[in-house]
Amino acid sequence: GIGGAFGVLESHVEFLKKHFNLITMKEFQKSKELHEKIKSVFVFERLPVIDQELLESLPNLKVIGNSGVGVNHLNLKLISSFGVKVTNTPHAVSDSTADIGMALMLASARRLVEGK
Repeated sequence: GIGGAFGVLESHVEFLKKHFNLITMKEFQKSKELHEKIKSVFVFERLPVIDQELLESLPNLKVIGNSGVGVNHLNLKLISSFGVKVTNTPHAVSDSTADIGMALMLASARRLVEGK
């Protein structure tokens, strides 16, 4: 799949290619012949933008994996019209968010950090 502003980190490519059929964003942009091979796209920090042009260029796309909780940056109606499924990571940061919220309330109540 393709994903991220520059695809995956260069330092991860070798490892990932040992375990997956990976096409990086750089490879994707250089070769239109690869488009038919792509069955999944990984979206990281809202990139790549999933629009009609991209969907039309990926005839075998089956799934878009979003690396975050929300999917409001994805046009789900458009994506589903191509028969493509969307996944995300709901509740992935719920506990951490609650922990930080509680820590901030305690810090405020106990005046742990005083500003001048």
